[in-house]
Amino acid sequence: MESGQLCVLHDICRAVCVTAHWHRSVHQQSLCRPARLDADLPRVLVITGSDTCSASESIINGLRGVGVSVIQIGDRTCGKPYGFYARDNCGTTYFSIQFQGVNHAGFGDYADGFAPGNSSSGGVLLPGCPVADDFSRPLGDPAENRLEAALFYRSNGYCSPSFSVSDRAQIQQQAADSAALTLPGQPWRENRIVTPGAL
Repeated sequence: MESGQLCVLHDICRAVCVTAHWHRSVHQQSLCRPARLDADLPRVLVITGSDTCSASESIINGLRGVGVSVIQIGDRTCGKPYGFYARDNCGTTYFSIQFQGVNHAGFGDYADGFAPGNSSSGGVLLPGCPVADDFSRPLGDPAENRLEAALFYRSNGYCSPSFSVSDRAQIQQQAADSAALTLPGQPWRENRIVTPGAL
């Protein structure tokens, strides 16, 4: 098993690197050159929820790896630091995990997601404010809970007292409601089960 590095480019940050593993008999290949952050970003606020995954988490992790202070407003992210390359084999496409994303500082252990400070939902704790989702207002409305909390934090440097204990309880209730509505998948429809001798 050989390992190499793959750079993920983004308009804001060109320093997000992931370690990729693949089966080859060739030497280790490095495709990633450390890049500098062109923007003067001492601090970035990100608004997240339980559906914030993968590429968005790579941006959060990548910014942290180059010294940008990331402030998280909202809820814990889903936790997907892994990736894959689709591989075809005899008409079947396999999506096995082949790499784990790591930032310039070498950190990539966020399989439980990122969570705003004071959160009890697990994950890697970041500075920020747990704020429940607000479905009563359209996205972009400055009075929408998470955007309002982010704007308050940007102006004051701390979480608004109005988004505190009650919001944490609401976030926990939303998570419980979401779990209750999730139907279990049927493994024979979502996975390919290979028995010995079938290949």
